[in-house]
Amino acid sequence: MIRLKAGQATDRGRRREKNEDSMLVEGELFAVADGLGGHQGGEVASALAIEVLAAHIETEVKARTGDRRRHLFTRRTSESPAPTLDELVDAVDRANEEILAKSTSSPELEGMGTTLCALAVVEHEHSQALAVINVGDSRVYRCDDSGFHQLTEDHTVVQEMVKAGILTRQEAEVHTYRHHLSRALGIEPKVVVDDWILEPVSGHRYLLCSDGLTNEVADRDIHAILLQFESPAEAADALVSQALQHGGSDNVTVVIVDVVDVGLP
Repeated sequence: MIRLKAGQATDRGRRREKNEDSMLVEGELFAVADGLGGHQGGEVASALAIEVLAAHIETEVKARTGDRRRHLFTRRTSESPAPTLDELVDAVDRANEEILAKSTSSPELEGMGTTLCALAVVEHEHSQALAVINVGDSRVYRCDDSGFHQLTEDHTVVQEMVKAGILTRQEAEVHTYRHHLSRALGIEPKVVVDDWILEPVSGHRYLLCSDGLTNEVADRDIHAILLQFESPAEAADALVSQALQHGGSDNVTVVIVDVVDVGLP
């Protein structure tokens, strides 16, 4: 068993009328979604992504294992089944389909979409591992003995230009289109999902966040706060507060997950 401890915080920021971010902290499944779209579209899209992600994974795991418990994730034990990476990715695909269907059937929600990044305990090669998935420019980082590392890659027009050698990273940081997404849920019938399997290591700390944090707070300062606070809840609050102090120009959402212990299989 992998034992985790999590903390979370969110704020609409100082310039936004509402919070279009959504987050999930449920058992051993964690996610952050940052909605986009006019009117109510952003908050609907991000909330739907989180809802479908959790529900579809639970349905898939129960169908595979015959587990009949009502709440699979919140009542997990050492014998409880975890999802596979494929089931996690399938859940993202389903969320994409449902967001697109809702936006095309509701004129007031036309064009809505959302980012989505998630961390979960999964079954992998007859054991348990951690999995990360990502679509968009919300991010997953890992803080460990070797430093602070961004695990996900932003799906933005500017990042694609950096990969193609058209822009330098320094130019990308100030580019007019640095926030224009090249990939998001709810925009196209099919979405490409980035995914990774990670080895769980006691003492590692993971950060999931919307760009309301990373646009306001430099990586070195995020790292310093993660090292300063032992409690993931206190660290999450401190990161959100720092983003607000630096301007709070967007909604900001933070989920911090600590790997407390990794038991023998």
